[in-house]
Amino acid sequence: MTTNISGNFNTSLTEVAIVKKILSQEGISYLSVYKSPYSDDEDVAVNFSDGSSITIEVKEEKLERINKYNDLGIDYISAFYFISANDEFYWKGSPKSPTALNNFESKINIQKLGKIFYSKAELWLFYCLNIDGTISFAEWYLGSDMTSANFIQYLRLNCSFSVNNKTTSQLSHSDSHQSAVFFINRNDPYLLTLKKDIKDLLNR
Repeated sequence: MTTNISGNFNTSLTEVAIVKKILSQEGISYLSVYKSPYSDDEDVAVNFSDGSSITIEVKEEKLERINKYNDLGIDYISAFYFISANDEFYWKGSPKSPTALNNFESKINIQKLGKIFYSKAELWLFYCLNIDGTISFAEWYLGSDMTSANFIQYLRLNCSFSVNNKTTSQLSHSDSHQSAVFFINRNDPYLLTLKKDIKDLLNR
């Protein structure tokens, strides 16, 4: 198996299905929803009957963590290595304060930055499912806001970060590289100014 530094394995069907479900529940009709062939640019693309289209970054938040912390996870570094393997034991585990970010970055070699640095998706969708599969929430943001220098700086100065524990559902599970995420509360005042209504965004 080749080394993968792009994250979850085999999420295509889930991403397409959830976008279809959310759009349908919002009463928004579409011609097609499909997995983008440009996985670094966006996750999903949607075509509409008027000839327009939209690209979407899709991120699922787990119900257990939402209930406990109410945070969204923002992809900060997709792949990195610790310069010293001994540092992994200190940095992995509980989220760290933003005041520790510069120190953390001095301990690593970055192979690939996270999606806030390179995603070209026009919209970002964060969603969470209840235990019965119904949608707990679906929140939308402009891609240009989520990848802006202002948002990245806000995350760096105000939000905790964590080295991910790679789950067995990830193709990268057995790789030696690490990844990291920023956490921002769903009720964070700055984040709330960026939140959008999907009907207003699509004007449908």
